[in-house]
Amino acid sequence: MSTASSSSPINSAALEKKNLSKQRHLLFSDNKIMEGGSTTSGEVKPEIQSSITPNQIFILSGQSNMAGRGGVVKDHHHNRWVWDKSVPPECAPNSSILRLSADLRWEETHEPLHVDIDTAKVCGVGPGMAFANAVRKRLETDSAVIGLVPCASGGTAIKEWARGSHLYERMVKRTEESMKCGGEIKAVLWYQGESDVSNIDDAESYGSNMDRLIKNLRHDLNLPSLPIIQVAIASGGGYIDKVREAQLGLKLSNVVCIDAKGLALKPDNLHLTTEAQVQLGLSLAQAYLSNFC
Repeated sequence: MSTASSSSPINSAALEKKNLSKQRHLLFSDNKIMEGGSTTSGEVKPEIQSSITPNQIFILSGQSNMAGRGGVVKDHHHNRWVWDKSVPPECAPNSSILRLSADLRWEETHEPLHVDIDTAKVCGVGPGMAFANAVRKRLETDSAVIGLVPCASGGTAIKEWARGSHLYERMVKRTEESMKCGGEIKAVLWYQGESDVSNIDDAESYGSNMDRLIKNLRHDLNLPSLPIIQVAIASGGGYIDKVREAQLGLKLSNVVCIDAKGLALKPDNLHLTTEAQVQLGLSLAQAYLSNFC
């Protein structure tokens, strides 16, 4: 918290908030073309803008295992990575499940959820659709329309999500835009940490960085009790135990941690398989329904 100056504290705080909002707008605008750029994630179905809007919104954030690498395989003939286009029934599209596209339009959801967000790598199946289908099924009401806001970016360390960074400000901007339809932010699903296991300093500071991220996000969205469901990482090597310890031991209200340890990994020993992503999505749904419904 900044120290008091000769100017009014209320006016100073208002000016700071106004400048931060302007900064978010500029950061988001400058990177908009990049976010919606071309991708080689396999065949992408034409976007169908939805005539309905969601009333229950979930933010999907973190790095590659949230963005989804399930079903991403090497095409040795063309020497490139592609998505195999295999969609499990748990991840099937539903007209009452929408996603916020890179250009901020609600559209009917289909895999890969992060295709126009995590554009640097090929995206496949993540946990988002299995989560959304399971939650909607349990709610047992035709009026429930779920909105997913993909924000994850592969290969990113938690320090890259600090307030003021492009990733953080894009996440805040997309979340704010998602609420303009009148829907309510129900939870943030966070799966990240594999990029923080190589360096001892990064691993040891993970807990404090995650604590700060949650507090900043809740403050900037004006949602002080915003539910956070984070995933304890299952891969990465190095100082993974220190990162996992921080994730499993985080003591903040309305923060729940589920453990990905034991879920099947692809041959790279880093990314979850399609089947494991389905299991993770169902576990995230159970955590949400058990703790926040």
